[in-house]
Amino acid sequence: MKRSYLFPFLVICLVLFYSTTLEAQFSLYLEERIPIPSESVEIMAISRDGRFLALGDNRGRISIRDIEAKRVLHDLKAHNGSVGSIVFDAKQSSLISGGSDGKVIFWDLYSGKAVLTLKEFRNSVSSVSLSPDDRLLAVAGERRDILIFEYPVGTVKGTMKGHKKNIVRVAFNPAGNQLLSVGEDKQMIVWDVNKLSIARKISIEARTMRGSGLDVRTAEVSYDGFFVGIGLREHILAKGGRGMIFKHNLSFYEWKTGAEIETLEGNKKEIHFFAVSPDKNYVVTDNSTLQNPELAVWNIQKGIIEQRFPVEGEITAVTLSENGNWMAVAYRPDPRMMECAVNVYRISGMEGYERFASGGNIQSTQPSGFGAAMKLTTPEEPLIGFGERRRMAVLTFDSPGLEADISRTTAYLLEGKLGNSPFVELVERNQIESVLSELRYQQTGLTTSDAVEVGKHVNAEFILIGSINKLGSLLIISAKLVNVETSQIEGTREVQCSNATIENISDMVALLAPTIARY
Repeated sequence: MKRSYLFPFLVICLVLFYSTTLEAQFSLYLEERIPIPSESVEIMAISRDGRFLALGDNRGRISIRDIEAKRVLHDLKAHNGSVGSIVFDAKQSSLISGGSDGKVIFWDLYSGKAVLTLKEFRNSVSSVSLSPDDRLLAVAGERRDILIFEYPVGTVKGTMKGHKKNIVRVAFNPAGNQLLSVGEDKQMIVWDVNKLSIARKISIEARTMRGSGLDVRTAEVSYDGFFVGIGLREHILAKGGRGMIFKHNLSFYEWKTGAEIETLEGNKKEIHFFAVSPDKNYVVTDNSTLQNPELAVWNIQKGIIEQRFPVEGEITAVTLSENGNWMAVAYRPDPRMMECAVNVYRISGMEGYERFASGGNIQSTQPSGFGAAMKLTTPEEPLIGFGERRRMAVLTFDSPGLEADISRTTAYLLEGKLGNSPFVELVERNQIESVLSELRYQQTGLTTSDAVEVGKHVNAEFILIGSINKLGSLLIISAKLVNVETSQIEGTREVQCSNATIENISDMVALLAPTIARY
C-alpha cells in the first residue's frame, strides 16, 4: 500500500499550530478599579474611539469617565429608576440614555447637560440604538412597539409594531436602512426603516433538548451587523416530573438570511448580558457559580471556552470597546450589599472593528455553525485534582481508520498539557516504549489488562488509554483513566468536534486535558 506523505506534513503543522495557539489569545491588564458606593451598575458603554466610559446604575445615575485620564467627567442624575440602555453618538459629542421611567434623554458630553428629553415611549426602555450616520434613533422595551425618532431633533418618524412581548434589543445595520429587534416572544424581526415595515421575521428555535421550552433573556449584534447572538434559557421537565432541567446557551443567527449559525451550550449561569468582541472571534459571558465568580471567554469560531478570568464578586455588567483596547466589568464584591465596583482592563491581542473594511466575515457556508464546534460530553470535573502527585503513563491512543501519526501526536499534545499539572508526574515516553517492546505489545489496541501490565512495569499509579474516532465530519477523542493497583477504570472523559479537520485536534486536547488532571 502506497504511504501518504500528507498526514506527516499535517502533523507538523498541527504541532506548530498548537505551539502558537496561546499567543493568539488576548490578555487583560487591570488599569483601574472604580468604587461605586451604594449603587449597582447595570449597563455600560464605551465610545467608538475608546475614550469615554459611561456607567448606568439601578438608581438612575450615569457616570461618564475619561478612560485614559482615569477621571470622572460628569455624574448625572438621569432617570427615576434604573438606567436601561446607553449609547454614544458617532462623533463622541453626545450620549443617549433610556430608563425604566420611560424617558429618553440626549446629553451633551462636554457640558454634562441634558439637551432634550423624550417622553413619548411611556414604558420602561430596555434598548436604544443610533443609526451609524446619527440620523435615526430606535427606542424599544416593555411597550412592545419600536419608536423611531429623528436625531438630534427628537421628532417621531414612526412606530413599528410586530412583537407580542417585551423587546430586549434593537440595532441598526451598518448601512442604517435596516433595524433588527429581538423580543421575549422568541421572534427576531428585520425592519425596513424607510418603509417602517417588516422585511423578515424569524422564529428563535435553537433547542438542544427535544420538547424543551425557550426563554429569550438578552441579545447583542456584532459590530459589522453580520450576526446576532441571543442569550437563551432552555428548560424541560426532568424524567419522573421531579424538578426542571435548565440550560443556558448562546445562539447565533445570521442577520442577512436569518439562518441559525451555531449554538454554544453549557454556560453555568443564566445569560442576562454578554459582550461580543469587535473582531467577531469571542463572546464574554458571566460563567459564575456560587463559589467561583468568573468571566468566560468563548471562542465562537471553535465553540469552546478558551479563557477564564476570576472576578472579585457578583458580576452585573460587561462591555468591550469597538477598537478592541478596553473591557469594563461591573460587579458587587459583597452580593448582600449594594456597593459596586468597576474594573477597567486594557486588552492586548484583540483586533478592533474597522468600520469601512471589506471582507473578514465569519464563514457561514458550513452545513452547521461557524466551522468546527467542540463540546465535552462528560463532566468537566478533573479525575485527578487533589492530593499528592500521581505517577501517570499516557499510552498512544487507538485511531481506527486514521494515520498512526495522528494518534501519536495526540498523545504528545496531551502529555504536554498534563505535564503542567501539579498533581501529575508523567512517565517518560522512551520508558513506556521500552516496556511495550519488552512485553511484545503493539503501541495501540491494548486492552485494559494490557495497560495495567504496562503500568506495573513503569511503576505508574495510573494509565491513560483512549481512542480517536471519526464519524463523517464528527471527531471524537475518548480517554480512560485506569488505576493500576485495582485494575479499575477511575473515569472516562470525552470531547467531540463537529465539522472537524486535523487542525482541530490540538483544541480538542486543550479542552479535554483539564478534565483529566487539574492544572
